Amino acid sequence: MTLSDERIIEFLSKSPVKSFRAMLDVLRYLDGNWIWEDLEYELFDNALDDNSNGGKIRVPAIRGIAANALLDFAWRALDFHMIRRRPRKVTYESLPEIIVFYELMPAGKHMIKILEAFTAIESSEARAA
Repeated sequence: MTLSDERIIEFLSKSPVKSFRAMLDVLRYLDGNWIWEDLEYELFDNALDDNSNGGKIRVPAIRGIAANALLDFAWRALDFHMIRRRPRKVTYESLPEIIVFYELMPAGKHMIKILEAFTAIESSEARAA
């Protein structure tokens, strides 16, 4: 699926992550990562301070992005066909669990090129100032 100019503008303007550099970091982070399915939801619960079991999980530190914004951005990238999510059932300590593999689709690779150009422009403007 190719991205039209309108879809690119919609994705960028309504993104829960507001920095171009942070969006680029998140897309790069999601590409090629396996994530435990249950941790994905615990991540969201922890961000809302609704994690009643008291367990601690590691939240990826991507330029200060809140956990719920990171999760919202991932779901938004899925909706725009920028990333693909492939679940796989595995057995861990005799209990079945699901892990999910995220990878960039062609639209996601295109968005990375756009975001790289934007961050290069921001960097050159910062140096000029």
